[in-house]
Amino acid sequence: LSNLATYFGIDRPLWLAPDASAQTVADRFSRYNAVFSADMGEREVGLPLLVHRRCQEPMFGISNRMAYDDQMVHAVGHSNAEGVATFLGPSAWLNVDGTADSKWCAAEGRVVVDLLQKLANNNVQNPDIYIITPFRIVAFELRRLLGQNRPLLEQLGVTSKDWLKDRIGTIHTFQGKEAEAVIAVLGAPEHKHQRARKWAAGTPNIFNVMVSRAKRSLYVVGSRAAWSVGHGKLLVDMLPERAPKADLAAGSSPDLDGFTAKDLFEADESRA
Repeated sequence: LSNLATYFGIDRPLWLAPDASAQTVADRFSRYNAVFSADMGEREVGLPLLVHRRCQEPMFGISNRMAYDDQMVHAVGHSNAEGVATFLGPSAWLNVDGTADSKWCAAEGRVVVDLLQKLANNNVQNPDIYIITPFRIVAFELRRLLGQNRPLLEQLGVTSKDWLKDRIGTIHTFQGKEAEAVIAVLGAPEHKHQRARKWAAGTPNIFNVMVSRAKRSLYVVGSRAAWSVGHGKLLVDMLPERAPKADLAAGSSPDLDGFTAKDLFEADESRA
């Protein structure tokens, strides 16, 4: 697509992902538009739907402030049904100041495994949960990590290949979808990753989609200090911090030898 855009002289930020989406293209051609003030300046959208019926707090409040200038109306009924939050607790930021050569942080991956293990230990079957990240390499490594933990997936009552494909991915994988809970794995914890963090948090699009996929609870896994930039700062301010187990933040990486992109299907296989 990038080569096609160059050949035909197409403006990539206006027409191609990750900067553009079906939503931004539709907004641009809408006859009616609205302008919202945002942290990074004004944002123009086409005929916005301001009555929100998906997310409980704090996801609604985050999305409303981040992308809609606090103009949305919350119209979601209260849910008392037992679910993921019963065992993982209320929405929170699980702070992990890990190290990483790439955007993938193994310590963050261990926290994800621990969260899923808690569900398995409480006999939760086929949990309605998405594991979302801004970066393809993080999605790839999460699939590798969980793909080699077959006993955990069996405890959760899921088919490993299908579940890994359908439940783990980048922001764009889940646009237009929803789940009871979302684990957001941010990655890119090091100083050398500040350009990647600026890309992900510089506009509301990526973080807003990630947050608003969750209907009842959101668990952000990553470095609060590193991600206190752009729209990441809003998440830091609005989500309470919860420390993961110390051994998860400091333990060694699991042995993933023998697992390849082919083993774990084609989606999001790029390490970019």
